Amino acid sequence: MTGRSLVSLVALVFSTGGCGVERSSNPLSPQIAGPLAGVTITTPSAVEPINGRLIAATDQPINLSFASASSTSVRPFRYEIDLATEATFSSILSKLTDIKPPETNPVVVSLVETLDTEQVYFWRVRAVDGANSSAYSETVSFEVFSPVVVGVPIASEPSGGRTTATNSPTLVAHHAEISGPAEDIRYRFELASETMFAAPSAVLTVAQEAGTITSISPGGLPHDQEFHWRVRASAQARNGQVIGPWSETATFHTPPPPITLGTPTPASPIDGATVDSVRPTLTVVNGAVSGPAGSVVYRFEIDEGASFGSPTAVIEVPRSGGSSTAATVTSTLESARDYFWRVNASNGTITTGWSAPQSFRTPASEASPPTSNGGGQRTPDPSPGSQLSLPNESAIIFELAASNPAALADSCVEEGGSWEFMDLAVATLRAKDTRWGYNCKRGNCNDPSVDVVDYFWGVGDGQGSADVYLIDIISAVCPDGNQAPAWIDQTEATRAAGTIGRWLYPRP
Repeated sequence: MTGRSLVSLVALVFSTGGCGVERSSNPLSPQIAGPLAGVTITTPSAVEPINGRLIAATDQPINLSFASASSTSVRPFRYEIDLATEATFSSILSKLTDIKPPETNPVVVSLVETLDTEQVYFWRVRAVDGANSSAYSETVSFEVFSPVVVGVPIASEPSGGRTTATNSPTLVAHHAEISGPAEDIRYRFELASETMFAAPSAVLTVAQEAGTITSISPGGLPHDQEFHWRVRASAQARNGQVIGPWSETATFHTPPPPITLGTPTPASPIDGATVDSVRPTLTVVNGAVSGPAGSVVYRFEIDEGASFGSPTAVIEVPRSGGSSTAATVTSTLESARDYFWRVNASNGTITTGWSAPQSFRTPASEASPPTSNGGGQRTPDPSPGSQLSLPNESAIIFELAASNPAALADSCVEEGGSWEFMDLAVATLRAKDTRWGYNCKRGNCNDPSVDVVDYFWGVGDGQGSADVYLIDIISAVCPDGNQAPAWIDQTEATRAAGTIGRWLYPRP
């Protein structure tokens, strides 16, 4: 910066041709003879900038303001301002003179020069009338500094509503443009499930990384959920922290939870136990399932050897919603023989490993099926190649509904109801013929139907057999809640739908 003054000083010449000029005693004469006695000029006082003020270089030109002075003299006075880079004013950088007192107060004077940055300046002001002068105002300092300007970062990835690879995504921000002597540059990331960021799910602040991007991860987020995020930068400047504007909002979706299938664990029969039927029921403790696995099927294999090279029987049943699943062997095994069995799980995409093999022994001879239960009889087996006719017992169901309305109304087991009406219906039907039993829904004997009973029309004890008539005895049981008694033969409709029913008694 140059040291030239903003207002040129005009020197007064008091001699001509080397001869002294006599000074006048006229108080208004330019050649007044010395200070006038009894004249007082008050000291102007600095107003702005205050002492120690920081002024950004972009805020120039700088205004200096001070409170007006007053004078007891008839002579008009002017203001003089000194500007220097040191408090002693031993070397004045600029001197503004002949500043007429305006009608307003305080007096405001604009510097016409652009001052250097990172520099402390000192200024003072006084009033002069050519004969008398006021004292200088107090010395005031201010500093001109280079401001820090923080731009807008870019919320780069993830964005566009895309689904992330994991539920712990990395938020990537492209750096904001920052000018000036910035220090401690930091980025604040906000993450929310709604676009107003009223209640952010996460607020993360991190120091700017080397290069062009800064990133951070919020950690594990809920699966299968939409999130929004934004970012802004801040920096420490000479005048404190400078915070930049928010980026545009970016959106992403977390992935669905991962699918895992656990291998079921054989529960019974195990350790070579002798079963009571040549068509035994195998029970497993369900393996854990997580994520949208869909329909999980358990595959049971039975073989005479532990290598399972050529399984004697294979049964596939849907995994139950409870803690265990059961499968009844539908083919007849040989009596008094040792067998091995194992099980795995599959949803069509993921298949678990096999469980550890377990063994059992079939009984020496199959016990005869019971001929009665609760006083009922059993209709004899049909002749080979034929099947029994379906007896019409609708009167029993309608009578039970009339005498047990509360049990019928509470028959939606899926919604917390009870088995009372179904158990009563099966018991009453079996009092007439023990060929009546429960229905294994979609062939899964660990999942009995809440509104369908079976009549076994074939040969043998019927346990797990698909040789059944399927009778719907409760209409609209779930989810409508308008339970009513019914007698609807669903046998052909079930077969046409590509599914099956199996005979079951007792209910697990």
